[in-house]
Amino acid sequence: MRGSWKSVSVFMLIAVIAFGMIAPSLQAGPAARGSFKLTFDAKWGKTTLRAGDYTFSVDHITSNGMIFVYRGSQAVGLVHAQVFNDYESQSKNPELVCIRHDGNVTVRALRLPHVGTFYFSLPKQLTVLVAQQPELIETVSVGVSAD
Repeated sequence: MRGSWKSVSVFMLIAVIAFGMIAPSLQAGPAARGSFKLTFDAKWGKTTLRAGDYTFSVDHITSNGMIFVYRGSQAVGLVHAQVFNDYESQSKNPELVCIRHDGNVTVRALRLPHVGTFYFSLPKQLTVLVAQQPELIETVSVGVSAD
């Protein structure tokens, strides 16, 4: 009988420790959030954004973090970064880096000061074009909210 109580006690201790480690992340809000205004249509990942006002939230600051994009209260897209670089956090202003190509615009990066830069994949036809014509890069200011 004593052995079974010991087993139950050890199991309960492990369960309490596991819950204590998981609980804070269940209640945590987004790691970052912000807003931006597009004056042109743009493609961000597989999402097409029309000109207008948007908000976004980042669930966690890593390359596998998800970025949720909203227009008003409606979710319009979910974007995954291709790469996250936390060494590139020296930008003074938060911004979206956009690439213009063949009359289209694609979001290439989201720079967040003191956090890092999220990079997003480009269409295949754009890989060579960007290296040849860097003047096609345009930035969009982003307002960031502190949580």
